[in-house]
Amino acid sequence: MKICIINLKGGVGKSVTAINLADCFARRGRRVLVIDLDKQANTTKYYNRLDYQAVDVGDVLTGKASIPMAMRGTDEKNVTLIPANMSLLNANREIMLDALHPQQSRLRDALENVEGLFDVVLMDCPPDLDMGAINALCAADWVLIPVDCDEWAADGLEIVTEQIDSVRQYYNPGLKMLGVLITKYRPTNYARRVIETIAKGCPVMQTGIRFTVKVAEATASHQPLHLFAPGNTAAQDYEELCNEIAERVRSGHGKE
Repeated sequence: MKICIINLKGGVGKSVTAINLADCFARRGRRVLVIDLDKQANTTKYYNRLDYQAVDVGDVLTGKASIPMAMRGTDEKNVTLIPANMSLLNANREIMLDALHPQQSRLRDALENVEGLFDVVLMDCPPDLDMGAINALCAADWVLIPVDCDEWAADGLEIVTEQIDSVRQYYNPGLKMLGVLITKYRPTNYARRVIETIAKGCPVMQTGIRFTVKVAEATASHQPLHLFAPGNTAAQDYEELCNEIAERVRSGHGKE
């Protein structure tokens, strides 16, 4: 199960979702690989694995290293990381200038080297459609789009869904949409209207992540929510999201 977590907006909870889903799946005995594809490297920083001297995802995308060479263990059982850093800027430029080799399928091809080693692969994408994000879509089985419930919640959604359709048509016909994940949810009439608007164009996950300051505090403390704030509403929501994703994948339910 390979899941691409993507949105063109920053600050909507992509990294937080990748981190907490990884924890949820890992505690259920799943072997999880988290791939940080964002040059800001927030997920890498969360796991305390930022190192400009180490092999990273940019090296994988440019063909300088294999997935096993880039894999880093984390302090969380069953969770392995492919780190990122700002060198991804150069990697993206290098890929786009390389007309001799396939550009979109590099991550998918690289992951074939670790087929069977992991039960879940979570790809944390940047807030733009760079070559890392395109490679993630080409490598993924499923797409999850975190969207925060604010005034500009739907900004960029149409572009993302168009890109998903394009990748499905030309590169990855098996790609399915898990749905839009509502984050930072507050039970207001405005939030309900936002969700209704989104649902007209995209499937929406039944599980949403309720707003709580504990999310930011847990991330800053480099701890998953279930450890930092057991019983917190968002911790409960990520557990339920994990259940929903597992069920959708098991049933094959998704929008093609």
